[in-house]
Amino acid sequence: MTDTKTKPIDLASLDLAAAADKGFELELLHPVTKAPLNTFISLVGKDSAVFRDHVRRTANDRLRKQAMGQRRGKEVEVPTIEKIEADAIELLAACTTGWRNLEYKGVALQFSAVNAKVIYTDLSWIRDQVDEAIGDIENFMPS
Repeated sequence: MTDTKTKPIDLASLDLAAAADKGFELELLHPVTKAPLNTFISLVGKDSAVFRDHVRRTANDRLRKQAMGQRRGKEVEVPTIEKIEADAIELLAACTTGWRNLEYKGVALQFSAVNAKVIYTDLSWIRDQVDEAIGDIENFMPS
């Protein structure tokens, strides 16, 4: 039985893709104390076009390489842990749209995809926070 007093919500107002495309600014937290660091990374979410396109492109490339190898009679190449980690870093870098107040090794680091990969490769605690933030729809959807 439906409640006639409550107006149904327009499901279009819960457009996760549009919200994820708008992005979110993550403030990094100290890896131990969880204190805010006044360093911010701008991200798009897992429902964004950037995330979905990157995942599709990566999967399609892998499938094409496997198919070409099989046609040539080669065994299917099993990805290494290093390759899986590198792919994850590529995805996080693709979802990073900027940052502010980020200093690394004594230098104010300018945003670029290359620098994002360096940060995510060298500092796994940042990679973990960014990965979690990208996957949390609450960061992108107002309640």
